Amino acid sequence: MSDEHIPDDRASDKLEAVRALDLVSKLFHQVNRVVPADQRLLTIPPEMAVRDAISLLQEHRFSQLPVVAGESVLGVFSFRSFAHKAAQLSASDIAKQKFAPGDLPVEDFVETFEFASVHDEMLNVFGAMENDNGILIGSHDKLIGILTPMDFLRYLYELAGPFVMLSEIELTLRELIRLAVSQEELEACAILSLENLYGPEKVPRTLETMTFDNYRMIISHSESWPRFQGLLGSNRTVVSGKLRELCELRNDVFHFKREITAADRETIKGHREWLLLHARKTEARRGGT
Repeated sequence: MSDEHIPDDRASDKLEAVRALDLVSKLFHQVNRVVPADQRLLTIPPEMAVRDAISLLQEHRFSQLPVVAGESVLGVFSFRSFAHKAAQLSASDIAKQKFAPGDLPVEDFVETFEFASVHDEMLNVFGAMENDNGILIGSHDKLIGILTPMDFLRYLYELAGPFVMLSEIELTLRELIRLAVSQEELEACAILSLENLYGPEKVPRTLETMTFDNYRMIISHSESWPRFQGLLGSNRTVVSGKLRELCELRNDVFHFKREITAADRETIKGHREWLLLHARKTEARRGGT
């Protein structure tokens, strides 16, 4: 009997392992998600003069450069590594040997950075990032990239930015509603706007128990609108449209319904600025009374 149709368990196991790896890489915050997609890896040879290396740092606005001989990473040259070792040179050393620090090769000023794999957890490299102000991705004989604290900051900002802006928007909107109506008036507006949605016995009576869309419905209701018009603008349709769009984006963000696009971020940012303007205007008016 031929064995050509017998399943290869090893191949199947390997495929499952690859799928699992893809799943982990996609859903967990690993180093590979932080490496800038457009990063252009710039390295320098150990014999390069310090002055030329510093010119490269300034030209590209980098804080450090890997020093590579052939395929081997010797270390990293940075403003910090140069400052640390140059400070140890005495005036007599320079006078005796007749050199300026800028004439020396960068290999005299390298420092050691730790290496991380692209599949390492982000949390596992924070210590090295704090100690060295950077970390190398790959290995001594295969350098893939370099990560700096700014790379992490950009990544975390992109990740957390929508959450932070939406929280600012929601909390600010609550405060503006509180300034517009008393608790008694809020309850009356809620019954007027939300009774058909919840029923008379289950209408939420406090801002903390209401949803963001409840806020929109209360504010944009034709009979309630005059109470909020002075705080949010003169056009009820425009205000209701902005709040509706924010509500949809909030649900997408907080319930992870889809990946947030750059256009979505700009929309949230624009609506945040709109609300911030009205909050500042309200604050200025109250301060002047």
